[in-house]
Amino acid sequence: MGKLILPLFLALGFFIPLASAAPHTPKPGSPERKAICDAMRAYVVKDQSRPLPKAILFKIEFLCVEGDYAGFEGFPVFEDGSDAIPNYLPDIVSTTILRRKGSGWKIIADLSRTDVPSEKELTTIRKSIPADVPRDVLPEFWREKLRR
Repeated sequence: MGKLILPLFLALGFFIPLASAAPHTPKPGSPERKAICDAMRAYVVKDQSRPLPKAILFKIEFLCVEGDYAGFEGFPVFEDGSDAIPNYLPDIVSTTILRRKGSGWKIIADLSRTDVPSEKELTTIRKSIPADVPRDVLPEFWREKLRR
């Protein structure tokens, strides 16, 4: 019996970290989701020349975290739900890849665009994304387009 316990503990030790790194969508209101949205908020307003009249939230179409990477796809709206954003920010769905940095997140790739990328653009984008980014954090469109 004693010989079975050590392999069992070793096996559990290896599976527990893998389980915590499994792809997931952070629940609304969770600290993880808030930290990702905070990074996105700072990113979408960084080039803004005039202050926004209200705080922004995101209508999230895709959010997946795996390990220290996250994929985000969504668009900003004012906290009251009004869609006056086009008067202040580009009217585009933001698609990004983020990497966890301490307790926050940093955008490492911006895949936002208004058209389908050419093969040449895709080659450049593929080279710019770290090889260890999990495929599950990419929205379906990009999962297909960035297949290595």
